[in-house]
Amino acid sequence: MKTIRFLTAIAFGSLSAAAVAGPKERVVCESGSVWHAVQVVYPQGWSLPCEVHFETPEERRVVWTATSSEGFCERKAQEIIRRRENSGWSCQTETLMDNHALTESSLISDLPPMR
Repeated sequence: MKTIRFLTAIAFGSLSAAAVAGPKERVVCESGSVWHAVQVVYPQGWSLPCEVHFETPEERRVVWTATSSEGFCERKAQEIIRRRENSGWSCQTETLMDNHALTESSLISDLPPMR
């Protein structure tokens, strides 16, 4: 169901800068043991510029960018997802978490030296 909502949002171009400020999401499509991930990235935190990232186990690359056409990246991401689904792949939306995990060693290393 999440995939359908994500695709609907893309189809109507309703992803806004406010939505971008929330958790990062990507769509992962699987066929057997093969997976491809598609993510629209907003490097400056608003709708433009944008990038479409495509990832497989072997590589990660930017396949499209836009600086002046709102909705372009969302449409291109939707095209990739739709092609996978039309070929029988199963696609799901994943929420990505920041990698700023606190560990005991990172907490200790951030402390000033003892006197």
